[in-house]
Amino acid sequence: MSRWRPSPDEERWLAVATELGAAMPRAAVAERTGGWRTTGPLARVALFALGFLAAALLFGVLGLGSETMLLLAGLIAALAAEWLTVQKRLHASGIEEGLTVAGFLMIGVWIAMEALPAPGRGDTSLQTLVVIAAIGAAGLRRLNPFVTTCAAVSFAYWAGSTGFGDALDATIGEDLATFAVGCALAALALALGAREYRRPSHDRMLDWLVATLPIICYTRYSLFTVFEAQFPANDAGTTRLAVVAVLLVLGAAMLRTGLKRRRHAPLWGFLGCVVALSVELRAAVPVAPETWLIGWGLVALVTGVALDRYLREPRGGLTSASLMKGEGPLDLLQIAGTTLLTVRAAPEAGPQAPGFEGGGGKFGGGGASGRY
Repeated sequence: MSRWRPSPDEERWLAVATELGAAMPRAAVAERTGGWRTTGPLARVALFALGFLAAALLFGVLGLGSETMLLLAGLIAALAAEWLTVQKRLHASGIEEGLTVAGFLMIGVWIAMEALPAPGRGDTSLQTLVVIAAIGAAGLRRLNPFVTTCAAVSFAYWAGSTGFGDALDATIGEDLATFAVGCALAALALALGAREYRRPSHDRMLDWLVATLPIICYTRYSLFTVFEAQFPANDAGTTRLAVVAVLLVLGAAMLRTGLKRRRHAPLWGFLGCVVALSVELRAAVPVAPETWLIGWGLVALVTGVALDRYLREPRGGLTSASLMKGEGPLDLLQIAGTTLLTVRAAPEAGPQAPGFEGGGGKFGGGGASGRY
């Protein structure tokens, strides 16, 4: 039994208990999960905010103007989260995650301000990287996909703001460094997702990266200028062609991977690439933004309806028909239990009388044997 976090088997049982809810007896859940407890998504979000706010209030009570108090408040918040984990057996319940993120963030800020050398000429890239690393470490400690995704997105934005990113932007195009790093991280997460992980949280962290990084990092490059009335049309430069090529390659890889692995996250990432690709193609269509939005909306609607009708019949293991009709996910288990009870309740055949021959008589049919 692990004290610091659930074992892979315990975490898998926690996921099963969360999916089944009250249908699974509490005694069976406690026995298989090692006593670890979790909460639902809404309570988890609320408790996360409460834990983060509690750490911030602790820093305010100790003293806002002192860097030493920043470190002390961070250590207290992180230790309080570990105490809740060890003593109360909390996992993914929200409050210990909020305390950990706030504690690691304050410790990272203290290291950036006090432990590292003073930045020269306003260059704070190293200090920013330390803070991002602290957020990432908190997400990995708590196996939280939201926090790890925020750290990955922040790293991509940080990479685009460094001197190397500026030089890369000057070579390949404005704000393309962030987009390139985000696509590289998404491709890496997609490749790592081919492995089988015993912890569901590892799969969720990779899925969040695959589903969100392409579209979030693309917004840094596009800046939503597509919705402006004076958006330049017919701008088919080398930069735009490179972006279209990257989106096509990454989107095709995500679509193929999602269909092959039967997972939603690569398909969501593919849809993000499609949205970004539609924005890029806007430059080649000299029409009003309203006309462009209506046109792409109609294309998406027609495509969705056509796919739904096409997949009514299973094709290659894919179908749009509902697979859960009846009473829900426990319907199959209930049917199996009823079958077992029916078999056990069936009366057993009594002892046969001496000289009795079953299966019909020797002649005459109707069970007549001809012998008395």
